[in-house]
Amino acid sequence: MSQSLKLIRSFLLLSCVATAAVVVAIFVNFQFRTERLTEDILLQQARALFTEMVLNRQGLPAPGAVHAASHTPREPASRFLAASTNSGLAEKKDGLKLHLATLTPVANQASAPDPFERQALLAFANGAKEAHVIENTASGEVYRYMAPLCLRPDCRNCPDSQGCENKDVRSGVSITIPMASLSAGLAENRRVALLNALLVVALLSGFLFFQSTRCMRRMEAAQAHLTTMATLDSLTGLLNRRTVYERLEEEIAKHRRFKTPLSCLLLDIDHFKEVNDSYGHLAGDAVLVALAENLKSHSRRYDIISRYGGEEFLIILPVTDLAAAVAVAEKLRQQIADFRVSFADTTLQVTVSIGVAQFLAAEQADDLVGRADTALYQAKRDSRNRVVAFAA
Repeated sequence: MSQSLKLIRSFLLLSCVATAAVVVAIFVNFQFRTERLTEDILLQQARALFTEMVLNRQGLPAPGAVHAASHTPREPASRFLAASTNSGLAEKKDGLKLHLATLTPVANQASAPDPFERQALLAFANGAKEAHVIENTASGEVYRYMAPLCLRPDCRNCPDSQGCENKDVRSGVSITIPMASLSAGLAENRRVALLNALLVVALLSGFLFFQSTRCMRRMEAAQAHLTTMATLDSLTGLLNRRTVYERLEEEIAKHRRFKTPLSCLLLDIDHFKEVNDSYGHLAGDAVLVALAENLKSHSRRYDIISRYGGEEFLIILPVTDLAAAVAVAEKLRQQIADFRVSFADTTLQVTVSIGVAQFLAAEQADDLVGRADTALYQAKRDSRNRVVAFAA
């Protein structure tokens, strides 16, 4: 395969990879945005629940109660929560869990914070407005939200021993929202999106592979056709003059390496111009094609046959000395003399003259063919239809 075809194949492969990467990136971005949107919805729900809980418990003071206002990003400080510091606030409703937690429980540990609540309360003391996180529990994923509660100046019945100062963060309400069904839905959505992404990648890759394969086949066929046109004679299908010289150079290199003999035959159709003049050029083409097939069928497997030009044919005979080459030439001459070519309603008979030469160590390819041409010229001067060997 040529370098250009390799570059095209590499480009098509990179196109498939790039397409897959784009689809995967879209899928990852879609999942990220879906999860972010889900967390935003849960955050809004938790904020709404916190606000509702504060409103429902507003204005219910009791002895020993702590009056506090919620400080969330969306709620003013006028919302009050009255909760018993003896029992703490711990409610469950529709799977939701509300818990009032403080860093300094007064009477018991009911309002003691868990790790998330403790970390959130410490963050509130440093100015944080809210805290939220997704946790894995034994029963599945849950969404945890917590907002701070601050002491107000009008707190009643608050023991002085607590050492409270106005607006100190003493407690907060945490909200736990179960996510089992939501997580299952997200997981199912993720699987469906992944399958769709894989399907899109498979379809696009298959389409690109199909198109690229068809394109490559066409280009390879075109390249093979161009190679054939560049190396073979368009009429006879034999090697052309340029290609046979390349093969001759290869055989000369083998001759010099292994010291084996090398010869060639140069054939010319006798009186070929009369065939064209008498029967037309189509008849002449038919003779050339038939003679080419005849030479291929009666030559040795390793002989190299070419159309040298016009009505001339060059045959390279590897591992063949001059005497053996003359024998091969004589056999071909006799066989062709007995050969008949049918064209239209006419049967044509042709003969050939053949010049033979053996390669000499000091010469080049042109020298060998030149000496065979000299022998051929001698054969044509000697009444044609004969074989002449060039005597060194």
